[in-house]
Amino acid sequence: MTQVSLAVRAPSANRVYAQAAGALALAEAHWVLGAHRGTVPVVSERVVGGMDALEVHTDDDAAPATAATGRLLGSLSSTLGVLDVVEEPTTSPAVSAAPLLRPRDLPGILHHPADLETILRYPGKTNEQFTALLINLAAALSTRREGLFDGSLSLLDPLCGRGTTLNRALRLGLSPIGAEIDRKDIEEYRAFLGTWLRDHRLRHTLDSTRLTVHGEQLGTRLEVQLAPDKRTLRDGGGQHVTVLGCDTVRLGELLPDASVDALVADLPYGVQHGSRAGGAWQRSPLEVLRAAVPGWRRLLRDGAGLALAVNRRTLDHEQASAVLAGSGLQVLSPDGAFRHRVDRSIDRDVLLAVPSNHPRVEQLAALAADQENRTS
Repeated sequence: MTQVSLAVRAPSANRVYAQAAGALALAEAHWVLGAHRGTVPVVSERVVGGMDALEVHTDDDAAPATAATGRLLGSLSSTLGVLDVVEEPTTSPAVSAAPLLRPRDLPGILHHPADLETILRYPGKTNEQFTALLINLAAALSTRREGLFDGSLSLLDPLCGRGTTLNRALRLGLSPIGAEIDRKDIEEYRAFLGTWLRDHRLRHTLDSTRLTVHGEQLGTRLEVQLAPDKRTLRDGGGQHVTVLGCDTVRLGELLPDASVDALVADLPYGVQHGSRAGGAWQRSPLEVLRAAVPGWRRLLRDGAGLALAVNRRTLDHEQASAVLAGSGLQVLSPDGAFRHRVDRSIDRDVLLAVPSNHPRVEQLAALAADQENRTS
């Protein structure tokens, strides 16, 4: 039996992002539902009572399947709520059945208040909805995708800046790892997170130590542990955040091979942030990718997923795909699959990729082909 559900979209606080939010939500649902369920989903945009929504058709015929789909819909970056379309029975053959909208109770997947993501503001910060979208996409491509819901997914942001991705991952109950070369960004993130943890009365430890490899000091290592109570903290439970103050190309020397399930990165745009003028680490987005991808690949499990945000004006799909392929990574998403305008200088897209020997690469490629056919 076909189940029809409506995922009502929350309005975007970012005016420019809101113009593309519907198309982005549609593309996100295509990949997340398709990867988790193993089939190409039937999803379309719809307006219900003046509210923007996604209409989703599934073949759920049992309670566990229905619950799993509801959890996925509720986890999408822009979902405000989920309504099931129910046919109301009628006793009169002359009267057509009237569909009803039944709100669905969804499991809570966020462990901390929204201000963990929204308080910290700075030029070039990635939109919070877009950050959530990137994490959802990378996790969906992973063979360990269920770890997004039980906290076991290993997530890496190798260009973490001031922690937008790390904070979203914390809200999801994960224990993320980030790397950032800019010491000022790490210090600002340390100050923010420490203040936030104290304000919310969470038990925590926060330590900064020297980050060294083979006797060479690269920068600082920030380790944060947070827990709801003293006992959990003392026993080493709760969540952890690690920020490595180093060039992303050195990550292969600092983290275990094949230890990452999902990699999320907002690549330098070469406009507002990225290469620092006058600094010792100036690189174009393409140079960053060429230098860093071999190390990233060593850190990824064969069943890992990647979601990389790029500025099409400084790094095109063909160039990026070639660099990733050179390190054994296959780009799945078609050119322009998540394209949207950020400002006059940034024409943003998302590259979805997996290791070429990913166990489900053929199934994921089918999702890519279907998306390309729908948009062509």
